[in-house]
Amino acid sequence: MSARETPPAIALSVLMRTLNEGDRLARTLQAIQPLGAEIVVIDAGSKDDTVAIARSFGATVIDNPWPGFGPQRRFGEERCTHDFIFSLDADEVLTPEIAEEIRDKFLAGAPPRLMIVRKAVVFPHHDRPPPWPFCHEQILIYDRRIARTGLDPNWDQLEITTDEKPVRLKSPLWHFSLRNLNHAVSKALFVGQLAADTQLQRSRLGLALRLPFEFPIVFVKYYFLRRYFLAGLDGFVYGIVGAFSRFIRIAMMVEKRR
Repeated sequence: MSARETPPAIALSVLMRTLNEGDRLARTLQAIQPLGAEIVVIDAGSKDDTVAIARSFGATVIDNPWPGFGPQRRFGEERCTHDFIFSLDADEVLTPEIAEEIRDKFLAGAPPRLMIVRKAVVFPHHDRPPPWPFCHEQILIYDRRIARTGLDPNWDQLEITTDEKPVRLKSPLWHFSLRNLNHAVSKALFVGQLAADTQLQRSRLGLALRLPFEFPIVFVKYYFLRRYFLAGLDGFVYGIVGAFSRFIRIAMMVEKRR
């Protein structure tokens, strides 16, 4: 698939990290086109057509073996042309509303240097979020002169050197985080093992005391507080998977400390 003609450019670099995202990357890149932003893709060695798809949309693709979440994004920040960076994953799709909102802020001049983006959860096999979806909120658009990604391999948290208040964008993007149930469980195991291998040592007793309560507490959080129940049976299933993901992470950390 080739890219559509893009509008006049704005001083924004969309930064993406990829690894075998060929099945969903085109949808994300197509939705970026109305921004008129630079696209920089840091690929960790994809074996599918991820790189070819990215280049077909005019992206600059740079290969870098996976060093962890934080280091990979920091590596990408250094390769962007613009100081304003929009950190976007291959499973995050801009709606026309948020694309227009972002573009308007740059065309108006002096855009906010920190912008919070809301991410509405979309369940596997659904094409849109459920009614009144839960939205994660994260600073994803930032000026790298005042905010840089930390080097923790587990997280990509920003290290911010200003007291400026971030501006929250009104329109959410759509987050297609999980492909299917198999992907959800595999991802839970991967993240759990990563935490066990790389997080700082914690008290094994403290972790063990959390273990019986982690699953039920997290399930209630997902199913009720995050309103997964609005997605029917799929909401129940993925509430269970979310709770399992947190439980298995603690269990793997306990095992690692034997």
